[in-house]
Amino acid sequence: MRSSPPKTLHRRTICVAARPGRVDVGGVRVDEEAVRRRREQNLAAARPDTRSIAPSIRSFAHAVDRQRQAVEHVPLLAASHPRLTETARALDEAEVAALAISVDDPHAELPALAQAAQAVSIPVLRCDLLLEEFQVYESRAAGADAVLLHAALLPGEQLERLCGAARATHMAACVVCETSEEVQRAAAARAAAVALARGGGELFAAVPQRVLVLALDRAAAVRGRADAFLDEAIGAAPDPAAAFRAALEQD
Repeated sequence: MRSSPPKTLHRRTICVAARPGRVDVGGVRVDEEAVRRRREQNLAAARPDTRSIAPSIRSFAHAVDRQRQAVEHVPLLAASHPRLTETARALDEAEVAALAISVDDPHAELPALAQAAQAVSIPVLRCDLLLEEFQVYESRAAGADAVLLHAALLPGEQLERLCGAARATHMAACVVCETSEEVQRAAAARAAAVALARGGGELFAAVPQRVLVLALDRAAAVRGRADAFLDEAIGAAPDPAAAFRAALEQD
């Protein structure tokens, strides 16, 4: 009996509306140059065999959900960090709820993300530019339990498709939203969380009750409104575990 060929995701041209000039969202560069570079990286990237990818068993949503009685700090580390795995273990031992890792060069840095994800017991959020469906699957193949998506960069049905790919692998899709309309799109795509870069009341008011809120800026990390805060400062500290403990004492 002949076996069927492995299921792979084929290359497609994706058009996104990039922001002019340099803009950092949650510690991740999001502008025309960054999107152009990621498109080029995607064209050269291998497509994963989706049938060999095991679903996540670590729930990012459950990890950060404290019924908004507290705002969980989620340290953001760069995959290029020279002591990524060691630092991830130290943060796990310090009892962070979850960890975020940004990838600048997927070909070179996804193995580092995979090693760090394997070394910890907490959920890992991949936090960089995901523009195509195959990137969701490659994230899960590397051990990520959640992915950060940008509503502004995923027009039409693309956002729903990537959120669906995340659900198919039991990952949480966290969608960056800058307008109430984008919040509505994220909710319609059944995202596990919306990520807000500012603390405007109209954005919080647009978030459905069942959807978690990940703050990308300290101004949006309001107790009673946000569930977690993507904390770039902790990840950039000389001793991230010590910085996390200090942040807990200040809360």
